[in-house]
This record gives sequence, C-alpha cells and structure tokens, in this order.
Amino acid sequence: MRALWLENNQISLKETPNPAQTGEALIKVRLAGICGTDLELVKGYYPYTGIPGHEFVGEVVSLPDSNDSRH
Repeated sequence: MRALWLENNQISLKETPNPAQTGEALIKVRLAGICGTDLELVKGYYPYTGIPGHEFVGEVVSLPDSNDSRH
C-alpha cells in the first residue's frame, strides 16, 4: 500500500506492507484531515518516524485475523 511517511522532518510517499498482524486493519481512506500535531511533527516537535495522521473516515477493506472483511 502507499502511505505518507514522515522521517527526519520530511514527508514522502512510500510503499509499505499491508497490515498483517492481529489488531490491524487495511482501511480505504475516504476523507482525511491534518491536525496541529501532524504539522508540528513535520516541524520537528518530536522525532517521529512513521505514518502520521489519526483523523480520517474510511472503510475497512480487510482484517488480517479474519476471513470476513465486512466487520
């Protein structure tokens, strides 16, 4: 899957593996927002590396620990 990736205060588009662990889900994002924390992370507020963001609306596409994606 493609995801925004934050590392060393730089945002890039990166290919990342699909979720494969129990407790993770692949979500098709329909709407997303950028919050103040996301903007501060890019400015160096905290040395974060990973996929930023937590404000979104989406649809569950698959669950690694289930054969049924309609949960």
